[in-house]
Amino acid sequence: MERVAFSPGEFAALFGKSQTWGYRQIYGGKVKTITEHGRILIPAKEVERILGTAGVYNGLKPKVTTPGKKLEGWRRFIADQRKAKGGRVNVTAAPLRGRLPSAGQDARDAALARLPRGHGL
Repeated sequence: MERVAFSPGEFAALFGKSQTWGYRQIYGGKVKTITEHGRILIPAKEVERILGTAGVYNGLKPKVTTPGKKLEGWRRFIADQRKAKGGRVNVTAAPLRGRLPSAGQDARDAALARLPRGHGL
């Protein structure tokens, strides 16, 4: 009788990988599973689907283009700020000139006072 489903460890072993790899594929949403009846099982059809996507390897990674969700969110935020202020919002940070701005003499004195004696500062 032919297998109709595989455990995550068996699924990973089919591909020469560790059981952890099998679980990562499951939790990453890359494979469909059967989770009823107290166990996680991967249908044999899912293994066939993955093997069906095989292609010729030419040594190059495929370029994955993902829309910059974070960048788009910032663009919307800046546009909203501009609308609210009725003009241009400065979105560039001032360049640092070699070091961070000084915290002031009082902060330095307070930090030195917390040091144990004998550091020679």
